Amino acid sequence: MSDVLLTVKDVAIILQCGEDSVVRRFAKMPGVIDLGKPETRSHRRYRVLRIPKVVVEQYLTNKSGRSVSVEIPQRAERRRKSPKWEDRAILNLAKAALQNGLSAGGDARDKETFRRIAERARLLTHVPENRWADVEWFEEE
Repeated sequence: MSDVLLTVKDVAIILQCGEDSVVRRFAKMPGVIDLGKPETRSHRRYRVLRIPKVVVEQYLTNKSGRSVSVEIPQRAERRRKSPKWEDRAILNLAKAALQNGLSAGGDARDKETFRRIAERARLLTHVPENRWADVEWFEEE
């Protein structure tokens, strides 16, 4: 497999820093691909970087003094542009419900579980995805 190219956002998640910081650190490194447009008299420079995984690993190895292997962050499947994304989300929720023993009849507890899942999913849209693992849910009394 050829070397994996990471976006600035991917590298920012790996390094746990801002995207501007990633651009500053990696823009002039050998192997990094700049797909942006140069600055002209009337237009400001526009940067679109693709950073090979190997370059990120070399950077971290040099900084830490030991060999580092980078795990590529999971990317959410982009479905917003497709009118079918909602149907796919419904199917995924139904599959998760069946795998976790929610009944097809849908008693009051099952309805409450679906309501709680939907509410928490809505709340997570306001939290950066790389922080989702840090969220703790407390049961309402």
